[in-house]
Amino acid sequence: MIRSLSRRFLSCLIAASMLLATVLPAAAQRPVAPKLLPPETLAIIRVADTPKLIERFRETSIGKIGQDENIKPLVSNLYGSLKQAWGQIEEQVGLPLDQVLGIPQGEICVALVGVPEQRPGVVAFLDAKDRMFQLKKLLARGETLLQDNGGSKVTEEIERQDVAVYTGRGNQQFYLIERDGTIAIATTRELAKSVLIAWNGGAEKSLADNDKYNRVMSRCAGAVDDPPQVTWFVDPIDAVKAFARGTAAATGLALIPVLGLDGLKGVGGSMTFSTGEFDDVTHLHVLLDNPRAGVIETIAMKSGDSTPETWVPSDAASYTTLHWDVQQTFKVTAKLYNSLMYDGALQDEIRRRASDRIGIDIEKDLLPILNGRVTMVQWVERPVRVNSMTTIVGVKITEPKALDPILDKVRSRYGENLERQRFGAVSYWSIKMPQREGQTNVRQPSPCFGVIGDYVVFSDSTAAFREAVLTASDVSRGLANSLDYKLIASKIKRQPGGDAPGMVQFNRPEESLRYLYDIATADASKQFLASRSEDNPLFGTLDKALKDNPLPPFAVLAQYLAPGGGMMVNDETGVHYSTFTLKRK
Repeated sequence: MIRSLSRRFLSCLIAASMLLATVLPAAAQRPVAPKLLPPETLAIIRVADTPKLIERFRETSIGKIGQDENIKPLVSNLYGSLKQAWGQIEEQVGLPLDQVLGIPQGEICVALVGVPEQRPGVVAFLDAKDRMFQLKKLLARGETLLQDNGGSKVTEEIERQDVAVYTGRGNQQFYLIERDGTIAIATTRELAKSVLIAWNGGAEKSLADNDKYNRVMSRCAGAVDDPPQVTWFVDPIDAVKAFARGTAAATGLALIPVLGLDGLKGVGGSMTFSTGEFDDVTHLHVLLDNPRAGVIETIAMKSGDSTPETWVPSDAASYTTLHWDVQQTFKVTAKLYNSLMYDGALQDEIRRRASDRIGIDIEKDLLPILNGRVTMVQWVERPVRVNSMTTIVGVKITEPKALDPILDKVRSRYGENLERQRFGAVSYWSIKMPQREGQTNVRQPSPCFGVIGDYVVFSDSTAAFREAVLTASDVSRGLANSLDYKLIASKIKRQPGGDAPGMVQFNRPEESLRYLYDIATADASKQFLASRSEDNPLFGTLDKALKDNPLPPFAVLAQYLAPGGGMMVNDETGVHYSTFTLKRK
């Protein structure tokens, strides 16, 4: 019986020890930065967990490329060169590069905080945990440098906590708090005290209770079980007010409500790496007042068809299409501007600065024929050169024939610089440009424009424009029939608001990387690096690394890359923009 009771007692003791081992560390952990910062925080950027961020980034396509056995030697070579360069300052810093990079062991946060009757201050947090010894070595070196330059350090007690107070030139001070494996820095005593009060559990409210911050973050939170690794938030109007306080610019603050700018409540975003089926996901939310007024009312993005136009090539590196109520934006802008100036002021300004110069009445001739859809495409012109990434922009018009009188006016004004061309069934105009001599590795820009279907299409490359013409004549060549695009479009539709976005994006990281790969492996690029390696240490390091560890075939890199996309939605809370890249299976 005694043995049985002893075993039970021992089992209970072990169970209690395990329970305490799990509970006590959690209790000792400090509150996260948003709970330590005051509600008047104007801006914040935060990494929730640095080791997790690094781990997740290593799982992304770029991280996997860096770990590929064919690329590892090149990466190691470049990192070795960086360590060698660091060695020149290691004695002054006090730590080797590996130890410096390994110091962050949790949250990193930098915030701009409003201070009553003063300019905003800065608060920063860095979790070092078991790397505090290395961090203290860095701080000790910093103290020595400060004192060598006439600075000083004293210790002051704030909220029953010893706080190091550093004073530099110009009597500038900052306060350093060491607690729970964390270093916190504040630029004023008031902010240091505010942080410590919150740390002790005595703050009534914090940034975590700020309604604007919460509304923005709720739209950028991502999956419930997988929060983002990086988040940021800015209260732009309050920040402007805080910086303008007590200066001559303060008189201009009265215009903020007049212009309706106070309707801009906040801007924030997030980044999440390697989450579910996505390689990365980013969010950006602009929080706007509802109903909107003033300048905010000029945001007139609307939903519409996002299917790629017939002229968009299937091998496009990226595609973006946007729907916008141009008439609404012009109407609201004119009303607002004229109310501040005089009746017809905006129209006079446009006429003087634009219409009279180009020979077109923008308000009467151009605006009425704009349909409200604009598309931009990036396409690589081959052979690849430094600026081979070309741009094609298409503006949809209500009636192609209505463009004729406008083009006549443009030709009459700039006829000497325009040359009419024809490709297939399409006529277009090329813009004469001065020829560059002796630059074989640089593409000669050849801007042109013409009408393809019901779009006015502009490009900085004749080859790209002609590719658009060819694509329009053969439906099978278009991006709309690409399996990559169809996959991304289906993912977008499943996102909140994806059934009626105002803007849609599609991109192929593979094409963008192929472009960079072709440049890096071109003979001209190798010759350039070799010629500059003696005079420039950076070029010399890169030249040697690439010679010792040549890049593998592009297929080795391409196996990690998958297409991505994005969308923008204009809803009752504001404007939300999100992008994602798929994981390669």
